Amino acid sequence: MSSGGRSNGTVEVFEQAATSYDRTGVSFFGPFGAELVRRAGIRPGERVLDVGCGRGAVLFPAAQATGSTGHVTGIDLAPAMVALIAEDVTRAGLTHVDVRVGDAQQPDFPEGSFDAVLAGLVVFLLPDPGQALRAYARLLRPAGRLAVSTFAAQDPAFVAAMDALAGHLPADRPRPAPAADSFADDVAITATMAAAGLTVTTISEHRVESRFRDVDHWMEWMWSHGGRALLRHIPTDRLEAATTDAARALEPARRPGGLTLITAVRITVATPNPNAEPQEPS
Repeated sequence: MSSGGRSNGTVEVFEQAATSYDRTGVSFFGPFGAELVRRAGIRPGERVLDVGCGRGAVLFPAAQATGSTGHVTGIDLAPAMVALIAEDVTRAGLTHVDVRVGDAQQPDFPEGSFDAVLAGLVVFLLPDPGQALRAYARLLRPAGRLAVSTFAAQDPAFVAAMDALAGHLPADRPRPAPAADSFADDVAITATMAAAGLTVTTISEHRVESRFRDVDHWMEWMWSHGGRALLRHIPTDRLEAATTDAARALEPARRPGGLTLITAVRITVATPNPNAEPQEPS
C-alpha cells in the first residue's frame, strides 16, 4: 500500500484486514500470485522486489523461483501486514527473503537494484500509478523486467453484489465512482507503460475460479481485503439487509455446494526502454 492522498484510507483498510487477509479459505490471491511469478519468468539467483506484498501471494512463489541463491524483498505500507508476513517467512526458514514497511508508490532502493519488480493487484490502488511505474523502471537492471497484474473482468454476479451493497451506503456517502483506468485494455496498458519508460513484451489473461460456502462466507472474504473499504461505510444496522440483497445478486453464481465466481486479470510484462524519456506528470 502507499502513502499520501486517498491512499491513507487504503492503508487503514489493509491494516485492519491484515489478520484475515488471504486467510478465509478462498482461492483467489494465491493462484493469481503464482501465475504472475510464472509469467515474469523468475529464475534462480535473481534479485526480486514484490511491491504491496500483502500476506505473500507473490512473495512466496517468487522465493521458490529464485531459490536460496537469489533474494526477494517484499514491501507493504501496512505495518500489521508486514509483521505477519515476516513471521510467516521466519517459520518457512526463508533466509533469502526480507520484508519491510515500504511505499509501493515510491520504493526506496538504489537505481538498478533488481532483476524483476512484481506488483500483484496493487498498482491501480496507488495515488499515481504512472509515478509508481516510473519508479519501478528505475529500479530495474538493464535486462530486468516488470510484471504487474490488473483486473480484466469481474464476475457479473460479483459486480451486481457490489452494487447491492453500495445501495446501503448513507445518503451523504457517494457510491464508488469508476476512475479513468490506465489499465482498461491492452492499448491503455501499452500506452501507460510507454509513458513510464517501459516497453510491453506480453499481456496475457488469467482466470481464477473462487468458491464460497454461502453469502456469509463471501462477506467474510469481502471484509478480509479491499472490499472492506466499502463495507466499513455501511451502517451496522443496515448490514443484515445489505447481506440479504447481496445474496440475491449472487444467485446466478450459485452452484452445488455454494457460490462460484470467476475473476480475470491481465498480466503485463514489460522491460526498461533505454531510449525512452519517461513523461513526468504535468
